[in-house]
Amino acid sequence: MYWGDSGDNAAHKKSIAVAEKKCKGLHVNAIWDSGNYDTDLATKIGSGNAPDLFQLDASKRIPQYVSQGALAPLDTFVKQQKIHLTRTYWPQCVNELTYKGHVYGLPRTCSNQSLLFYNKEMFRAKKVAFPTNNWTYSQMAKAAQKLSGSYSLPHDQTSQLRFGMAFNTDDFRTEQFMWGWGGDWLNSKLNRCTMTSPAARAGLQFLHDIAYKQHGMPTAAQASGLPDYFTGFQKERYAMAFMGPWALNYAFGKKPGGQSLINFDWGAVLTPRGPKSRQAVMASTGLVISKHSRHKSAAFWLARFDSEGNGAVLTGAYGVDMPGAKALWTNPAVVREYGRPLLATIRKSNLTGRYPKLVPQYDKFWNVISTDLQPFWQNKATVQAVTSKACADVTSQGLLGG
Repeated sequence: MYWGDSGDNAAHKKSIAVAEKKCKGLHVNAIWDSGNYDTDLATKIGSGNAPDLFQLDASKRIPQYVSQGALAPLDTFVKQQKIHLTRTYWPQCVNELTYKGHVYGLPRTCSNQSLLFYNKEMFRAKKVAFPTNNWTYSQMAKAAQKLSGSYSLPHDQTSQLRFGMAFNTDDFRTEQFMWGWGGDWLNSKLNRCTMTSPAARAGLQFLHDIAYKQHGMPTAAQASGLPDYFTGFQKERYAMAFMGPWALNYAFGKKPGGQSLINFDWGAVLTPRGPKSRQAVMASTGLVISKHSRHKSAAFWLARFDSEGNGAVLTGAYGVDMPGAKALWTNPAVVREYGRPLLATIRKSNLTGRYPKLVPQYDKFWNVISTDLQPFWQNKATVQAVTSKACADVTSQGLLGG
């Protein structure tokens, strides 16, 4: 069972066809779910009809399903087949698939979610120097301020209000800006909320101030009438946006043999550096096996094929995301899809990325935090007030991971 658009589904089916040829006797029933994947998967698991092998958003779902007894640990397979996980795959993403000392999945994909993509034509129009891999957040904020205002562009002659950055305060961005200042939302033991620390508050305040002091991104009120961060980047309303390598397909529409959705010149650089780090969230699509599967050996074989074999190459060549296996990044099909300059930047970004703190009830945990932070993003409350409430609420509701 897997998610994705129609092209991703085609890549999966092509991969399955090759797998069945290579492994005689293997037969795979593909379940493509491009709608309510998480809900549909939870229903199948709850009713005892879990797929043998399925995709999971690693950092958000592994602890949840392990705590429910739904996933099979893979330690025995890894040991028997002498797989050195952190040599084969990016270590950060192996860690995302490891919970309480056991490995529960293989990383089909692995990438830093905060490459800074930028529209070169907007930078040229406002005579702002392009971003570099050595940029700081302060430089980014100053550039965002200069790039905001009403103006026309070569591919959009209408003079309309544009911004230097998109207003995006999702979970990845919340963590990213806290990390840049040396903060986090949990301590290392996962048993105490640390969003009230001066470092965490400083990072969140900096992001807030890009909108309300520098006016380099829309305020919450302005953002309500604008597209989301990647659609807005497509439509040249935002000069910069943080995205993962998946942007090549999902934001730009660069499908093999197809027409790009954008017609302007763009570039990508590393996550800017904060006072303490340039760390950003590494995200992995994990391939996991149902604890109740009667075909665990076949499922593990297919998981390896789809994470370090031809299946993973097809994923990378489609531009959906980067393969979890490091060796495949030099595969000619993957190199052709991303291009050597972008691929080099993506590789460097993986070296500065990190995996998030894993909590068993991620959705509830994040829903509480995002709800409590909302008044701050609307400029109606202080960062001190909202982080104090967020920490009190996740603690009282038993949503910590320790």
